[in-house]
Amino acid sequence: MPYAFAKCPIFEQHFVENVFVWHLVSAMKRASVAQAERAKRLLASEGGPGGSAEACAAAAGQVYDKLDAHLSSLLGRTGVQALFARSARLVETEFPCLAEVAAGIEVSAKLRACLQSLEPAVAIEAAAVLFGTFLELLTTFIGDRLTVQVLRSAWPAIEEMSPRETHK
Repeated sequence: MPYAFAKCPIFEQHFVENVFVWHLVSAMKRASVAQAERAKRLLASEGGPGGSAEACAAAAGQVYDKLDAHLSSLLGRTGVQALFARSARLVETEFPCLAEVAAGIEVSAKLRACLQSLEPAVAIEAAAVLFGTFLELLTTFIGDRLTVQVLRSAWPAIEEMSPRETHK
């Protein structure tokens, strides 16, 4: 029974990094519009779209740090880093500086440096697409209900955390 090994740190690291996450997200390409909007709300709550790349970078770093803190108990720190690295890999063709973030080491600092190097509008878009992709992968991994619970625990002041779907 695989669940018997779930609390073993070595199994967890191997399972998350090498098997489940990469298989789970291999078909995913980008964030949905709804998840990108959700990500923009998180960034705005941290002061992100303030007009400067530095403000966006600071907000993105805070969003990552909060997500890491609140998701580590569910996914483990390695799991959070693996999902975020995969998210960065999926969007690095559009935003090449995110290749450094995809390495998974010193994620918050590299994310801030990457976004500070961009024009403000591009930095805001890059952060929204990156976090939207992360939220898309996370929702696929743990489900929308649990994702919303985690986001509400990290950002209790944000009223609506379910992604707003737009129907055509």
